[in-house]
Amino acid sequence: MEQCLDQNQEFVDLITSERLCGESSNRSSPSYDASGSFLEKTKNLFCSGVFLKGVAHAVGFWNPRKGLRALMAIIVLFLDVYYLFEAVYYAFLCGHFETPLDQWMCPNASQNSSSTHNIPVLAFLHGIELVNILSLFACLAVLMSNTAFFWCMWNMKRHTSNCVTLEKAYSSAGRSLWVRLNCTLLLFGLSLVIMIVWFNLTFKGLFINNLSISLGIIPRLATLTSCFLFSLIANAMKDCVTSCQAEIRNSINSSLDDIIRIHKHLCEQIFCTSDSLKPWFVIHWFLLAVTAVIYVADMVEFFHKNATGWYDFYQVTLITAIYLYAFVYPSYCAASVTSRCNQMLKELNLTSNDEWDTGHPFHSRTQLALFIQYAQYTDCGFRAGKITFGSNFAWFSTLIAMCGVGVKVL
Repeated sequence: MEQCLDQNQEFVDLITSERLCGESSNRSSPSYDASGSFLEKTKNLFCSGVFLKGVAHAVGFWNPRKGLRALMAIIVLFLDVYYLFEAVYYAFLCGHFETPLDQWMCPNASQNSSSTHNIPVLAFLHGIELVNILSLFACLAVLMSNTAFFWCMWNMKRHTSNCVTLEKAYSSAGRSLWVRLNCTLLLFGLSLVIMIVWFNLTFKGLFINNLSISLGIIPRLATLTSCFLFSLIANAMKDCVTSCQAEIRNSINSSLDDIIRIHKHLCEQIFCTSDSLKPWFVIHWFLLAVTAVIYVADMVEFFHKNATGWYDFYQVTLITAIYLYAFVYPSYCAASVTSRCNQMLKELNLTSNDEWDTGHPFHSRTQLALFIQYAQYTDCGFRAGKITFGSNFAWFSTLIAMCGVGVKVL
């Protein structure tokens, strides 16, 4: 009997040792280590907020160290101001006055500008091209949008504790949101890098001019980053609605006033967060609306002229897509918060008495009707001033963005 037990024990040990050897050989396999670890790290990296957080730190929107954040913000705002000055100079001074900056600021200016010192004012204004004015307005829109977002992020923590901060939004974001934001960020980022590399390989000009054009991707990338961070905060606001709905459903042996207090806390969170972002949202929405119309109309004119330059085609299409996205996407994010609040009320209203526990206030249909009536009057959702930004405004933003086609076609 003891011999049989010893043989069985040896057999078990043999199987165990073979399995361990097999696992160790698989782990020690170079191909297994290289492919498995690389794919796993890539997957985890792509499902995290490392990319967005890194870009937000680089442009100064988000950094625990205020000194470093202020430094990066100053650099980005300096570039914004420089490109606005360049647009103003190119629109009003190039080809009209001889200044020491003409060689730098006006690479395509007319060479026979020596006779333009004493031109009449009307003739001077008549010589200003509309496309330069439109480019000037686009630079102004980017500057104002980035400045407003810097201001909002800097002052957000000064508001009450009910506000949804970037730190809270970052910790509550899910994998699906990170994948979507990372895909969009990498798509636009790589497209901008391709545009700059293409330009430097195609056009051989002064180094300072090529550098100036290459650095132009930073303000646009900062504008896109502000939209991504806003979507992150909007997603956290929708999570607050989900938590509120769960808390209401679990509020057994409570009164209607207790349910109202839960909903009131939700409204305070959403209103506080939307009010802290109101300066950026209003400025961004208005100025980017005009910019989107401008660039859509300019793209239509570009196709109408049948231009054959592939770089020009790529540049116009990419910049138009960036401004369209930067205008429309925050509108849909804001509207989704209001839509989620309304969806919660609809789901509560569609429940019957049997779906609530006996001790819940909504077991009585009268109490539920009173709560729905109260909640509808609160207009809980993302607010821009006194206006609650709902789905109608999102569709209105899309219509505005498409107005450039109608303007140019008509």
